[in-house]
Amino acid sequence: MMKFFSFLFLLFCLLGCGYHFPGQAGALPAGVEKLYIPLFVNKTAEPQLESKVTSRVSEVFSRNSKISQVETPGSAEAILTGTIRDYQTRALSFDSSDAIAEYRSTMIVDVALHQTETEQLLWQGTVSWSAEYSAGTDKNAQEGFEQQALDEITLRLAEELLYKLLDDF
Repeated sequence: MMKFFSFLFLLFCLLGCGYHFPGQAGALPAGVEKLYIPLFVNKTAEPQLESKVTSRVSEVFSRNSKISQVETPGSAEAILTGTIRDYQTRALSFDSSDAIAEYRSTMIVDVALHQTETEQLLWQGTVSWSAEYSAGTDKNAQEGFEQQALDEITLRLAEELLYKLLDDF
């Protein structure tokens, strides 16, 4: 009987604290539903990052039924802008012959959400993500591994951004 009451107590505590899974809390700040996402700005030396990140953010946001992406800023309630501030790849580990065995790529993106009519800042933040990948035996394999890591980074960044906006952190 004591186990039953302990379980009920724990259940009430969890329900009463407002716990929720990330990104499930609600809507965008200020109740924004119509969102315009222009091409992010790339301030790194890595080509085409702006297209990859913007595309991934758009894809992840389109999965949310509370957000409707629009094609022009004039039909949006808010505009989500982003700047890719940093993208680095560094050696992470070395093998016994002192050759690079593993790399880590890291991306940092600054993001802002502005109300369209008043240009009021509704939310501003930074998201970052890293992914590790093995060093390839040849240049083509190496580039393939880095692209897989970049795909993971852009997906996780976009998901993290959505979670932060929905949770209004």
